[in-house]
Amino acid sequence: MNSNFLLLSKSERLINYYNKLLINFPNKEYVLKNNIETTSYKLIENIFSYNINTTDRIKQKYLKDLLINLSMLDFYSKVSFNKKIISKRQFEVVVRAIIEIRKITYGVIKSEQTKES
Repeated sequence: MNSNFLLLSKSERLINYYNKLLINFPNKEYVLKNNIETTSYKLIENIFSYNINTTDRIKQKYLKDLLINLSMLDFYSKVSFNKKIISKRQFEVVVRAIIEIRKITYGVIKSEQTKES
């Protein structure tokens, strides 16, 4: 299966799951909720930007931005769990999905680097 398609589909599933969780966020945590939404949409934007560009340096930049967004989602998940907004089970599901997407992204980065050589 194409790794780009796999990356996109796994990211969409993560975002859909997170959107279901965001409904239950308290109103006082609107900053956290907005940051999660913004970061999750940037995730998809970086994947599309990676697919569209042809220059290797720019493609690498978007993959690195994707990794940054994943790290931020991981951080927001930890904050949500520590504030008891999401349960341990929900936290584990999100983190597992983030780790899976991260592994795929590092695989894509590695394959891009071997193409250059």
